[in-house]
Amino acid sequence: MTRLPRTAATLAVLAAVLVGAGLRLALMFDRALNYDEAATAYFAGLSLADLWGDTGRLETNPPLFYTLVGLLARLGMPAEYFRLAAVVPDVASIALAAALAGRLGGGFAAAAAAWLVATSPMMLDVGLEARAYALLAMLGLAMAVLAVRVLDGGGRRDLVLLALAEIAALYTHNTAVIMLAAVNGMALLCWLGRPPRDRALAARWLVVQGVVAVAWLPWLPVVVGQASDDLAQFWIARPGLMALRYEFQRLGGQPMVRWPQPLADLVFLGLAGLGLLRVWLGARRDRGLAVGLAVMLLAGAPIATWLISQWRPLMNGRVLLWLVPFFLVLVAVALGWRARWAAAVLAALLAVQLSTLPARRAAREAEPWREVAAMLNGGMRAGDALYLSAAPALLVLAHHGWRDEGHRLFAAREGRWYRRFPGTILAPDAAAAVLAKAGRLWIVTRRDSPAHDALVARLAPAMAEARLLRAGPRPDSGLDVSLLRHR
Repeated sequence: MTRLPRTAATLAVLAAVLVGAGLRLALMFDRALNYDEAATAYFAGLSLADLWGDTGRLETNPPLFYTLVGLLARLGMPAEYFRLAAVVPDVASIALAAALAGRLGGGFAAAAAAWLVATSPMMLDVGLEARAYALLAMLGLAMAVLAVRVLDGGGRRDLVLLALAEIAALYTHNTAVIMLAAVNGMALLCWLGRPPRDRALAARWLVVQGVVAVAWLPWLPVVVGQASDDLAQFWIARPGLMALRYEFQRLGGQPMVRWPQPLADLVFLGLAGLGLLRVWLGARRDRGLAVGLAVMLLAGAPIATWLISQWRPLMNGRVLLWLVPFFLVLVAVALGWRARWAAAVLAALLAVQLSTLPARRAAREAEPWREVAAMLNGGMRAGDALYLSAAPALLVLAHHGWRDEGHRLFAAREGRWYRRFPGTILAPDAAAAVLAKAGRLWIVTRRDSPAHDALVARLAPAMAEARLLRAGPRPDSGLDVSLLRHR
């Protein structure tokens, strides 16, 4: 075993946390907000009653992360700073990965895991989006760490913290159900592999899971509704078998490393497998844990996600980001296994990961929606109505926390209504009534969108004037803006 004194390991983990935090803060603003992040900013502006009520059915994710981002919005932070809600749990994942690796492989493994997660290209990319993925990854690691501690003889506090982590995960992302099944399956295999089996522990564990189920019960009807209504027609394609193979490569390899490939993927995947072998060959009582990690987490969770995606497509690298730290933990465990040159290998792996940074710091994309937001801020009057449709249009709402201030605002995403305001008629067929009541109607859509012309044509009998105020410069990001005035 590659040994590292406890104090040195602690200092190495602390250094990794600080470096990881610095990298994330430095990279936080290097890209424009994407559409999903704009949706986060929009939902974060809703009231808690709307966010935790029926309005939640209009979004495919639970409201916990939006609630946390809402705290930043209420502090007056602009939308770009909402990524802090992802940075904090992403940094916490560094310490949690170190804790899990330290339990499985000792001090060197803890330090290696911290540095690998701190510099992980996936965690520095998807993990920095103002979405729930980083929070879900942190909660997954916390659940694994707490589950192992409970199985090792931890007390009531660990069980309570495990229950809280599971409840938080369920209210963070709907795919957390798969995470809970995987972690509990891992714990079951570990418990079965440790005779004589502690039946009292099993009883306490079942009670905890019952509490978690009851806590999730109020949100279950919303999840069922999301799966049964038109939100089931999602933009992610139904994955084939090759997609499943590619996800394993993304999770355990280095998909953002362009050279040397496929060597980089093979090295990281091979080391993760070696780490599993080390856990298996270590203490006899950990053999069930090794089987659980392999069968339930690293293999079972992606396969279960793929199977569910045959009914309701949801499989992509983002929703499975929470598995990336587990692979890196096993890589770190392998490095701590009698390797005379472990430090040199770790340095080489970190160099491979950090080689993606130059490409990461690309020029910011053109953001015409900022100009549209400024136009609306300067031109809208109290009582005006606003119609937003198509992906880039929602970015208008995220521009530096732009909010509805007396305007009758309604926004559509692929025909589904996002928000309701008193006095606003939401049905698209009632747009004429909206125009009549408001007097003026602003329409913001993607450039050359058929919906734009169709809505203007539908309202022609009721309007005195239609002015195209701005035409988008590019089909991929441009926005058309029209102002309609009632007769």
